[in-house]
Amino acid sequence: MTDTAKPATLRNLAHERFMEKLNAGALRPAQLVSQRELCGLLDMPMGPMREALKRLEGEGVVTLIPQRGIKILDIDEKTINDAFQMRLLIEIEAVRVFAERGDKAAAAELRDRTRAAGEQSRPRETLDLAEINALTALDHEMHRLFVSALDNAFANDLFDRMLGRLQLSRLVFRLRNYTDERAIREHLTILGSVIDGDGDRAAEAMAAHLKASWRRALGMSD
Repeated sequence: MTDTAKPATLRNLAHERFMEKLNAGALRPAQLVSQRELCGLLDMPMGPMREALKRLEGEGVVTLIPQRGIKILDIDEKTINDAFQMRLLIEIEAVRVFAERGDKAAAAELRDRTRAAGEQSRPRETLDLAEINALTALDHEMHRLFVSALDNAFANDLFDRMLGRLQLSRLVFRLRNYTDERAIREHLTILGSVIDGDGDRAAEAMAAHLKASWRRALGMSD
């Protein structure tokens, strides 16, 4: 490992451990914690922890409060509603643009991995944390792929912040009726449409997927 790679690796590890503790319930939305407490909980040195906290603040997961500590974002229904309203505006346009001029080979490769994940799908309640994180990463990868087709730095930044906040919603609004199989089927429909170059069908499928995800984010059954 090079000297330049090591700090980045430690920063990423601190970020990963923070999210794992959050998902496991060792850290909670609305909790106020000090940097020293976080370093102890995550078994990380102060430098990488500070860098990871900058990233988490950029993602909208925490707020750094001078002289007090780190406040983990609290999520309410308005935050979720606001985020999904913006996602509908951004992602429907993004998927149309991607269907017209996006990287179809990348979409096809992602479709294959998504289909493989679907073949192994089971209810979320039976998944361990590593499996949930892997499925979440696959979900985010598809949406980021489409948003990147806009080639818009403001859209990319806003989208990353929304994903960070919506990830917290899974901790506040427990998804008792949710199975990943439904979301995977929705993803496969969208990916098939963009690979075919059908922007209208892709936009319709994306709108349906986001509205279903919105209901699930609030803990509502489909």
